[in-house]
Amino acid sequence: MLPWHLLGWFVLIAYEITFLMALEAPRTPLGLFLSYSLCIMLFYIHAYVIMPIKNRYWLILLIPLEIFVFYLIEMSFEHIKLFVADTYKLTPVKTLLIQYTYRGIYFVSFATVYWLFMNALQSRDRLLKLEKQRIVDERLQTDLEMKLVRSQNAKLRSQIEPHFIFNTMNFIYDSVESVSEKAGETILLLSEMMHYALQKTDDDYEVPLQVELENIRNLIRINNIRTNNRLHVKLETDLDSEDEDLLKTLPLLFITFAENMYKHGDLTNEQTPGIIYVSAKKGELLFTTWNKKRPHKAIDGNSMGIANAKERLQNFYNKKQFSLSINDNAEGYSVELKIEYAYDKLLYN
Repeated sequence: MLPWHLLGWFVLIAYEITFLMALEAPRTPLGLFLSYSLCIMLFYIHAYVIMPIKNRYWLILLIPLEIFVFYLIEMSFEHIKLFVADTYKLTPVKTLLIQYTYRGIYFVSFATVYWLFMNALQSRDRLLKLEKQRIVDERLQTDLEMKLVRSQNAKLRSQIEPHFIFNTMNFIYDSVESVSEKAGETILLLSEMMHYALQKTDDDYEVPLQVELENIRNLIRINNIRTNNRLHVKLETDLDSEDEDLLKTLPLLFITFAENMYKHGDLTNEQTPGIIYVSAKKGELLFTTWNKKRPHKAIDGNSMGIANAKERLQNFYNKKQFSLSINDNAEGYSVELKIEYAYDKLLYN
């Protein structure tokens, strides 16, 4: 912007000086410097100080006042030039009054046009930004609507004849229990987990923390039966007894991280088992996992399950309500999830 201003003033001053030279009007370098300095000051004061004033009554008062002040300063410059140059002759006051009043009106009008032009450009830029934001908002709204439709369709698909699934599993359980007690227990645990998964697929609400923890215990029991207790995972809890029954979390949230341990972790050493730790104290729910990694086995912290858990947390909780950190190093793989809950509300309910 500054180069354009400098160019504009250069063209204007060059034009006026050329015009004065053509008329052979008497002008001194000092006079030109003082006059144009004052005109430039008047221009910017009017454009950036006077015109932005919202009260139009003040504008009506200030515009004549600034022209009058401009005239007074120009008259003082005339006397300075008279004092500096002995050969300089003072122009009649009436002529100077007309000349400098016209000059003041000229630059005030010039500054007004400039302000209107810049204001129009700024308004256009604001409209363009609003239009771009509107397009972005519409796209986001469309994406959200599509996600909602997909979510609703997924929920509907998950609810198609769930009784048929459970009745079939009950039949399998009755058939194998007499043959293998472990197989029967596994089917029973799996049935409970499937029932929980099918019934708790909606992120519009939270479920009791104890229900989610019981689902993790079922996962641990199934893997113990499946591997004949060769995989070692411990679930440890430290919950305030006062609000333990009132604590809630998103359904099937913790199970994602627990399954990740079994999928990628080295859980074969009883001395270094995988640890799942859950605590809730004074307004903060803490969920952590730690496990050794299998040799030469990288754990993808951005896998579909982890990415899904992150998205669910962001959709349900405020960004300030939770924090999720994943640490993958040579010693092991750990997850730390903190969720704030209304401790005072729970305490005084």
